[in-house]
Amino acid sequence: MWTTKKTKGQYELTRVQQVIEIARPWVLLALYLVLALNQIWWLAIPVAFGTCLAAFVQLHDSIHQSLGLTKKSHSLLVTLSALLLLKSGHALKVTHLRHHGQCLSDDDPEGEPAKWTLKEIFLNGPYHIFMLRFASLRIAPATKNKQLFETGITLLLLISFVVLFLLTGSVVGLVYWGVAFVLSALMPLWASYIPHKMASRNPARLAGVKAAQFWTPIISSFAFHHLHHTYPKVPTALLPKAANELPEPEEHDH
Repeated sequence: MWTTKKTKGQYELTRVQQVIEIARPWVLLALYLVLALNQIWWLAIPVAFGTCLAAFVQLHDSIHQSLGLTKKSHSLLVTLSALLLLKSGHALKVTHLRHHGQCLSDDDPEGEPAKWTLKEIFLNGPYHIFMLRFASLRIAPATKNKQLFETGITLLLLISFVVLFLLTGSVVGLVYWGVAFVLSALMPLWASYIPHKMASRNPARLAGVKAAQFWTPIISSFAFHHLHHTYPKVPTALLPKAANELPEPEEHDH
């Protein structure tokens, strides 16, 4: 299933890059579990954040089928990587592809936070991802069963975290849940508001472009957001390279 699917274009991951992009969140998850079980929380919590960010990148690249895998493999990763975020991957896929197709329109629920004030971002952020689940069912009812199945697995994971705590006193699952919740609550800020409010020549964005030569998904989310909208098939890992070689998109293109 994990065989490389050759496509046209110069921005394809090498075999080594492909392995790294696929393995990264799962290696980080294993590291989190080791650290958390040994109660090394000062390191476990940052690793949990890194796990969620790696899962976000993998989910995003899987949605756009840019990891060089088969269609079925990308679909499987959409499900699995989103579970690391405690989300339905195919629900997020629906709203993300709608965002690309109708960016900042009246029917772009993912992009809606770009129209909010900062106060609204922080007040509404915790509910936004929850509301996206209902929007995805409305937009793509044909995938309802898959979305609900993934949501069911998410609920089972959350229940398992609570049961684990009640039976053993372990907070390993609850801490991870808390980290995922914080990132989800802030996602409207770093994945929607900042990318669409910040001009491509803004000094902060230009500084982010330099910093994003390393693996920095939050920085890449705004440093190359306009480029991603124009060239969505470019994997996140290759956006810095593409930014140096591809024509600069116009501001209105995204």
